[in-house]
Amino acid sequence: MNIRWEVTDQLGRKIFLNEENFRDHIVGRHDTKDAEIRSKIEPQAKFAIEHPRFIIRDLQYSGRMKYLSLTDIKDKDNVYIRTITVVVDENGEVVTWFARRTINDNLEEGDVFYDARNNDLQV
Repeated sequence: MNIRWEVTDQLGRKIFLNEENFRDHIVGRHDTKDAEIRSKIEPQAKFAIEHPRFIIRDLQYSGRMKYLSLTDIKDKDNVYIRTITVVVDENGEVVTWFARRTINDNLEEGDVFYDARNNDLQV
């Protein structure tokens, strides 16, 4: 496996992105414009892991966590502020990332692993 980069998150976990997943899944399975945006925000995805606003449970896939932060997306003459979500599996591998206007996770108590406002909330 060819590691593209590795960082340590706020919970002390080693998180990594492998080159194949970046090429084949994160940018490869998307249309040209989406792939270009995903590629451009790679530094923000990495930053979101190192300095998340929240780390939450992925409600769709057991064992995965989502790292949430804010990012700016430049498109021609406009700049959009979006939520960036980075999905990481139980082994610490980055699965994907995406930027959206909204967050649609309906969380329950215990689904938040980390909140940057409260460092005592770490699991």
